[in-house]
Amino acid sequence: MANTLTTISQSMLQDEVLSALQLGLNPLKAFSFAPQEKPLSVGDSCIVPVISSMTAGSYSTTFESGDSTITGTSVTIAAPVFRSWHVNPHTEGIPTAERFLASGREAAYAVAKKVVQNVLDNFVAANIGDVADTDKKVITAANYDVDDQADMLELLAGKGVDGGVSAIHNIAYATALRKDSGLQDASAYGSDQLIRTGELPPIFGVGQYYTDAFSSTLTGENTTVIFTGKSTAAIAVGAYNNLDEGMESAAGVRNEVITDPDTGLSLTWRTWVNTADGVYWGSVYVASGDAFIQDAAVRVVSA
Repeated sequence: MANTLTTISQSMLQDEVLSALQLGLNPLKAFSFAPQEKPLSVGDSCIVPVISSMTAGSYSTTFESGDSTITGTSVTIAAPVFRSWHVNPHTEGIPTAERFLASGREAAYAVAKKVVQNVLDNFVAANIGDVADTDKKVITAANYDVDDQADMLELLAGKGVDGGVSAIHNIAYATALRKDSGLQDASAYGSDQLIRTGELPPIFGVGQYYTDAFSSTLTGENTTVIFTGKSTAAIAVGAYNNLDEGMESAAGVRNEVITDPDTGLSLTWRTWVNTADGVYWGSVYVASGDAFIQDAAVRVVSA
């Protein structure tokens, strides 16, 4: 049976589906994150640039003293992360472009959430320590506020991290921070951004992110907020290599690699029809890999 979802254009997929992937991957900006423009396969190695801190010295004989602060960390691409869906035209109605785009948005966000989960699962006690007031602080959501961010920065400084810091919150702790009067009060803070948009502004220079991608690996250790420098983890994400191009005419398979021209981030969009039952299928998937580099992070735990 022919695939009739041919009215979905690349520009529609970029606007509707790729944007949902980008939104879900937003917390990865806290790390060394390298979108890949070329399609990737399982086992591929990608070099992710990691910028470390610098120290200065006094001039003696030459300005050509020093080395590169950008090192390449090799990341191995794992099995693709995907989410599929289907529409049965016999029981659920016509599989229109609008329905598939709507499902594609949800699928892309689900894919992003899984990729973020895979990365955040590295931030456990075994990797970043479990010593109170060194590696973590116990703070309840009801008591979490701007002052705690200053305390967490102090802990990070003890690990040699003094710049490029971000905080990744679960939803409950991000909500608690939104209620902080110091952020809500535009006259004190100098901006009404939080009240107008709901977006958390930088606090003491710390970039603020929130996500619903805290898995049981983190919640099992009561982790609620992660403060980290960029040199803690390296991540590569790109479209999955198209291995079945020859099937397009034979089985109605349509594969599209959708790329953001500004960032280079890509995903694979795939639609097909099951010739046995006439059900229309769609799928969004990416290839990704991550590597934990060093202990440059601390945690807020609830207990």
